[in-house]
Amino acid sequence: MSERQKQMIQKLAALAGLICLFIAFTLTNEYFFTVNNLMTIGLQTSTIAFIGIGVTCVILTGGIDLSIGSVVALSGVAAGMAVKAGVPVPLGMLIGIATGALCGAFNGIFVTKLRLPPFIATLGMMMIARGIALYVTNAAPVSGMPESFSYLGNGALFRIVESHPVTGMPLVKFPGIPYPVILMILLAILFTFALTKLRVGRYLYAIGSNEEAARLSGIDTDKVKIIAYTASGMLAGLAGVVLASRLVTAQPNGGVMYELDAIASAVVGGTSLMGGVGTIPGTLIGAFIMGVLRNGLNMNGVSFFVQQIIIGSVIIMTVAFDQLRQHQSKKPTKTAKKKPYKENQNMKKLATFAMIGLTTAMFAAPYAMASEIAVIVKTSNSNFWQNVRGGAEDAEKELGSYKITFQGPEAETAIAEQVNMVDNAINRGVAGIVLAPSDPDALVPSVKKAWENGIPVILIDSNLNNADKYYQSFLATDNHTAGALAANQLIDKLDGKKGKVAMMSFTPGAGSAIARDGGFQETIEAAGYEVVGPFYSQADMVTALNQTIDVLASNQDLVGIFGSNEPTAVGMGRALKQQGFAGKIKAVGFDGNQDLQSFVKDNTLDGIVVQSSYAMGYEGVMSVDKLLKGVKLEKFIDTGVVFVTAENIDTKEATSVLY
Repeated sequence: MSERQKQMIQKLAALAGLICLFIAFTLTNEYFFTVNNLMTIGLQTSTIAFIGIGVTCVILTGGIDLSIGSVVALSGVAAGMAVKAGVPVPLGMLIGIATGALCGAFNGIFVTKLRLPPFIATLGMMMIARGIALYVTNAAPVSGMPESFSYLGNGALFRIVESHPVTGMPLVKFPGIPYPVILMILLAILFTFALTKLRVGRYLYAIGSNEEAARLSGIDTDKVKIIAYTASGMLAGLAGVVLASRLVTAQPNGGVMYELDAIASAVVGGTSLMGGVGTIPGTLIGAFIMGVLRNGLNMNGVSFFVQQIIIGSVIIMTVAFDQLRQHQSKKPTKTAKKKPYKENQNMKKLATFAMIGLTTAMFAAPYAMASEIAVIVKTSNSNFWQNVRGGAEDAEKELGSYKITFQGPEAETAIAEQVNMVDNAINRGVAGIVLAPSDPDALVPSVKKAWENGIPVILIDSNLNNADKYYQSFLATDNHTAGALAANQLIDKLDGKKGKVAMMSFTPGAGSAIARDGGFQETIEAAGYEVVGPFYSQADMVTALNQTIDVLASNQDLVGIFGSNEPTAVGMGRALKQQGFAGKIKAVGFDGNQDLQSFVKDNTLDGIVVQSSYAMGYEGVMSVDKLLKGVKLEKFIDTGVVFVTAENIDTKEATSVLY
């Protein structure tokens, strides 16, 4: 069997897997194979496709690019900052793409001129690009861009929207073809042409097959490699710009783990990690396999953690097949008896990809979508949000007429994942959405889309900017007042003792963090204290622990400290205990899980401000039910807080909000 035939079978195997996924999800969810959802799949997959096409060029040479995710973030930040500085939007976006290309060119130079292994060179660039993105933004999202900045990521060709003749509400007749999907198709055609018809494409395959032979035949291998890495960086830059446009905000923490999605899409599509084998159509199929898997599992309410298991299994099986193929290709073919064995292996590939689709369907539970209320939070990795889930599920039991689905990304910084979850909920025709937005700007287009589709949205915990028209009610703690309460309680505990007070915060740019930190800082500074920080833990306990240890070591005159959310306050409390400062420095935390309760009881913390996360989940679902019954709600409903100390921790008031 020729190499061309082998590649064709590899692509057919991937295509068979993609078809099986479509069949499986169509059978388990009536809203999966609809125009709206197909356009959403294309939009969500386009980012993976951009970076997948780029990394395919690198892998063909036998290299690897681990810097893609960080370059995506840096490019988006560069574009956002340029536009905010007054640069015209198209030029600002070109600056973002050029930033990505520059990072890629440096990768190529490190690999070819410094002779660094691609793994090390791109790992270093991954850290450099991420560090620059965080440094120039102070880890805060770049927001406040003009509306025209969102056209590339949220616009669509042939979109048709009409007004309802009675209510005046918009009715989406046809969602249109998203601009990123059109870009994806054009780039796939362009790079396919380059790899198959142009000299540089043949050189990429030659280098990956045998670099020394390619060099001896007169190919400038260093130049070709630099071109490959530059192309990868450029497409990562494009992905960053499109993502920033779609979210209408540039996230310096965005793009985490995107490099793995890119590599996986290439390998699933038949690109060999050994180099010299692969095609752009194959990578496109691989990208759609990844995109359809995520979309279909989200549509069926499958846990994010189960999604990781399934996608990881797909990657392992695919790479295992690639290694088997490499092993078989190195064996000398002595007789024709070998052929049936190889053909049998290829049939096994087809069968296995089919099984991927069918196995995935086993995890999908079809719901009566019209009676589903989707509860989408910032992350499911937190006791606080699990307590929200408990409230929502109790409301579900009480009402008896709705099915609650609970979803949240792996981390609060995975904003694009949360956007996808909201879009998928809209596509499956849910009755209503209870949403805790991770970013005040990035979720606005999705909430607007829900409004256009007549789906009520109740916000909890954090608000959105300039989106009052699109959501029906906001249930939350008055975070500014709660932050001021924490400051006043800390001032009371300090009893006139002056010095520095440290602020340990969580996610920069999050609405709740901005209001909570603002209320605390205004009040504590008005009382004459010098504020150190804020230090952002990204809602990660270990990061908060390390940051607090550093703050304690470098500020000997520290008299007070404030941790403004659950994982941050827990990490802060552990640092105080480990470093011997428990009871010596006055400390106040926020939220009320078991760890924080223990810190209050042993006087590591002097108190915790506890909001009723349970009430947010319970009242959020109840509010959707009221809206569907025609009841008008207040635009803002304060769910309140309780300041819990060692003296009142066992009272009914405290136990009603602790979890």
